[in-house]
Amino acid sequence: MLRERKKTHRVPELNTTSTADISFMLLTFFLVTTSMETDRGITQQLPPMPQEKEQAVAEVKRRNVLLVALDGADRITCNGKEVSADGLKAKVMEFVDNESDSKDLPEKVWRDIPLLGRCAVTANHQIFIKADRASTYNAYFAVQQAVMAAYNALRDRLATRRFGHPYAECDDEEQQAVCECYPLRLSEGDLEVEGGGK
Repeated sequence: MLRERKKTHRVPELNTTSTADISFMLLTFFLVTTSMETDRGITQQLPPMPQEKEQAVAEVKRRNVLLVALDGADRITCNGKEVSADGLKAKVMEFVDNESDSKDLPEKVWRDIPLLGRCAVTANHQIFIKADRASTYNAYFAVQQAVMAAYNALRDRLATRRFGHPYAECDDEEQQAVCECYPLRLSEGDLEVEGGGK
């Protein structure tokens, strides 16, 4: 009887020398073609770091300061009185504009502004935001949005009155003039108020 030999078939090995090149090309392809989502945040430029000689905190007159506080329960207070986000917008508009030249609101100084002429501006006003560490980011963002909405409303109103179109449609020179009339003066941290106290 003939003995049959078992035939063993060997599976050929895969050639993997080009796998690294293919992986690199695929990675590059996906990096180039994928669009990354960016989170919306607060678009503000931080002030430059103070020089060592300028580290003293400047004193500010009480009438020129609007203190906005956010506590741990996300309650907003404006100069000690509780307000909503919409109420905060109205308070900021009244404070920054000081249309009636009230003695309780920021003092006005006269400035010669290109395209606008001689204007009374609350150039020394300060809006200080103090947020408790326990407050949520959404509440803090709502405070920032309300303050910026107040400035945008004031700037839109002035641009429409003087140039016939809203602030967003103004050219660079017109926008600069409007911003000089309503300068953004927003800060965080400690402040020294003239007449004592923080």
